Amino acid sequence: MTRGPARLADGGHLYFEDEGTGPPVVLVSGLGGLAGFFGPLAERLRARGLRTLRYDHRGVGGSSPLGGAETSIDAMAADLAGLLAARGIEAAAILGHSTGGAVAQRLALDRPDLVRRLVLSATFARPCAYMRLLFASRLEILENLGLAAYRRHAALVLHSPTFVAANAGTILRDSTAAPRPGEAETVAARIRAILAHDTLAALPALSGPTLVLVAEDDMVTPVHLSREIAAAVPEAELCLLPFGGHYALRAAPEVYADAILPFLLAGVPR
Repeated sequence: MTRGPARLADGGHLYFEDEGTGPPVVLVSGLGGLAGFFGPLAERLRARGLRTLRYDHRGVGGSSPLGGAETSIDAMAADLAGLLAARGIEAAAILGHSTGGAVAQRLALDRPDLVRRLVLSATFARPCAYMRLLFASRLEILENLGLAAYRRHAALVLHSPTFVAANAGTILRDSTAAPRPGEAETVAARIRAILAHDTLAALPALSGPTLVLVAEDDMVTPVHLSREIAAAVPEAELCLLPFGGHYALRAAPEVYADAILPFLLAGVPR
């Protein structure tokens, strides 16, 4: 494994983990923005001969604090392009989950030369009325009740009720974990960036193979948002997972991996 800070043109840096050999797959996480989110999935991809690159977003984990940097989906996509340049990757399969899927859309629109294949996982082209209400509520909880209450509420919508019931103790314990410096402010800024995202009208310009997938019981980015993307992208294939919630890649890792691996491996020399 190669890990460490990748220096960006503006002087910032992104913590990354680059593992394996073979065609690269870049994993772009969601609102939480942490490389570790993809740990189990990355192992499965490497076991099938793929190289994985994952990273902490700016303002999160081991990457540069936000400071005065812009917090927007466009800025996150520019950071991702900078990371690819720093790692010497000319083109890759990009898998973006949730907010990471919005970042992946923006990268594919702005820098199509960098995107070999695109996986848009549990994501959105623009927030619908339901999603706006949900994220406005999440922001209100964060700003008025604090980070612990925000984390507990998030668990109720990110996971299935069965998962929450089986893991209630862990959820309560994790909700009171010490916050990272500036965490609440970073989360609030990233929620506002989510609410401002809108690529729907531009999506017909996307070229190249695209897989859009979501679990049918996702309560954060419901199925209709993925259907909207798949209808707008010319070469999109829609895959509906039967269960798993918004975190299907964690709740049902085998099912999720089986859904994406044929797409990622298509065209790879045997």
